[in-house]
Amino acid sequence: MSDEEPVDILPTLRKECLTKCPAPKAAYEACIKRIEAKGEGDCEAWYFDMLTCVDHCVAPKILKYTK
Repeated sequence: MSDEEPVDILPTLRKECLTKCPAPKAAYEACIKRIEAKGEGDCEAWYFDMLTCVDHCVAPKILKYTK
């Protein structure tokens, strides 16, 4: 066994994959601007749409890091 601390690769992969999801990211950012202007509401649905797109990209990539 190695004494090295394990590294969580998921945040790095999600950041890379976010560039492959421009439409959901743009919709989420537009929602955030609307909420900031109104002062109420939430962007939960848009966030989960963006995260679903990112996770579809991450899924095949993360398998090579699992043992």
